Amino acid sequence: MSLKKDLKDKLSEEELKLLRRSFEIIGNIAVVEIPDELMSKKDLIISAIISRHKQVKTVLRKIGEVNGIFRVARFEKIYGKETETIAKEHGCKFLVDPTKVYFSSKLSGERERVARLVGKGERVLVMFAGVGPFPIVIAKLSKAKEVIGIELNSVAVDYFKKNIKINKVKNVVAIEGDVAEIIPKFEGKFDRILMPAPYSADNFVHLVKNKVTKGGFIHYYTFESENLEDRLPQKVEEIFFRNGVIVKKRFIRKCGSFAPYVNRYVLDLEYLGEV
Repeated sequence: MSLKKDLKDKLSEEELKLLRRSFEIIGNIAVVEIPDELMSKKDLIISAIISRHKQVKTVLRKIGEVNGIFRVARFEKIYGKETETIAKEHGCKFLVDPTKVYFSSKLSGERERVARLVGKGERVLVMFAGVGPFPIVIAKLSKAKEVIGIELNSVAVDYFKKNIKINKVKNVVAIEGDVAEIIPKFEGKFDRILMPAPYSADNFVHLVKNKVTKGGFIHYYTFESENLEDRLPQKVEEIFFRNGVIVKKRFIRKCGSFAPYVNRYVLDLEYLGEV
């Protein structure tokens, strides 16, 4: 979704250099980054977005990166009123307010990829589940026996529970709380665990010990410099080993960017046992 192309005849060369190339659509909300130097041109930018995306009713300007224990970015509303919307993907609907909970439509393809890997009868755990996109897409696109999602943000959990009802999935369970407190209490093991919190996933690696069936998988998300991508599998395998877990990288891919030359990566790790 290139704003530069749409505005090349309306902004100066210097202004075009400052303009962010892309933006994100979540339901009928557009999320855009506009530098302070271009705020005088915000009406032109808003018009360009709306002319291409007729469904957009609200435009949010991102003014702060995702941070805090609830992983919520800071936004400034520059057009429209409503910040609650319904995002659609893979036959699912997600009620969400991006000003209160974390949600990224950019991970839609990754959610489908993981869901297609889930085998019949699998027991799946999703840490940091948010409003439920990973658990619900998995439930819709696979024949998993049970999908459990854990989320600390009570607002996100409320949306998660509503989304379970909206999508009529009966094998998904939403649990509110801290993964560090909840996971040790689970009985039995999981065939697959997702750790979609690239900011801090390494702090929770110890929780998967004795919680995954041998030959099962962990989907581990992290940020890394693209210059260090080749070393990333070994680095992650060593993190798990230090936490008493033996894993082997079976797949790695870039699934988004965070900053110039810094990407989000996912590693599919086969669980081989405990140290």
